[in-house]
Amino acid sequence: MEFVGSLPLVAISRWGAALNIEHSKNGSTLTQALVLLPVLALLVTVLFAFSGDAKQQLQAAACLNNMHQWSLGFMMYADDYKDYFPYGGDNFGVCDPADNWAWYNIIPPYLGQRTLCDLYLSGTPPTPRMKGIWMCPSATNLTVQPTDSNPFFMYAINVCTHQSGVTHNIFRRNRMTSPTNTFLFCEEPEDPFSEASGRYDTVTRHFGGSNFVFGDGHADWLTFSDFCRQQNPGCRSVVQWNNSGISPTGDWNSSVRYHWWPFPGAATSSQ
Repeated sequence: MEFVGSLPLVAISRWGAALNIEHSKNGSTLTQALVLLPVLALLVTVLFAFSGDAKQQLQAAACLNNMHQWSLGFMMYADDYKDYFPYGGDNFGVCDPADNWAWYNIIPPYLGQRTLCDLYLSGTPPTPRMKGIWMCPSATNLTVQPTDSNPFFMYAINVCTHQSGVTHNIFRRNRMTSPTNTFLFCEEPEDPFSEASGRYDTVTRHFGGSNFVFGDGHADWLTFSDFCRQQNPGCRSVVQWNNSGISPTGDWNSSVRYHWWPFPGAATSSQ
């Protein structure tokens, strides 16, 4: 059975059949038919519009499922490494020795997946043409050809959760003041960066919002206003992305509901 939107085409066919019956009984005129045809055209337009909306919902759900998978990996890793989370990498290439402990190389084996380095070495880097945990189905750059030195990411770790280039140092899960409201992992624009913040690299692929993994391991969708920071174009927030304090412009201001920084006064250079 074919569908238009969520309604089967057979339903529309029955409407047409009903019109034929009416014609046979009452001798419908051409004028009556011309009145009914725009109504049917409007119905079809509405159904196709709903079909597009339903597609977006399915894509958002698939992306959120990816986030759930990544959250499991991060939680299992933290369980094994005294509550530490991995870092984001140094952008020297996904196979650079310094990035052996970056999230994209250390978390995938927990999920039964190959590391990102392995995928690039085998000539099968994740792209939007492939399905899987690396890609959001709402991708638009379908012709990208990433390389080790210019990789492609659609997900990223929160840059405020670690000291760049340092493993097993600085940030631990048990130091989070409010893990249920603190970002760990998020969606990333289609670019070569593996980490994000409230200033850069935040996206609104899904109905004006984005999917996130939080410090307690749950994943959820948030609107742009929930996670953007002052320097982010289009953001109305007065909170600065690099201010982890409790001042009016700080990430731990009492009016801020969701946090990029793990606790008040946190800093990636010394914690």
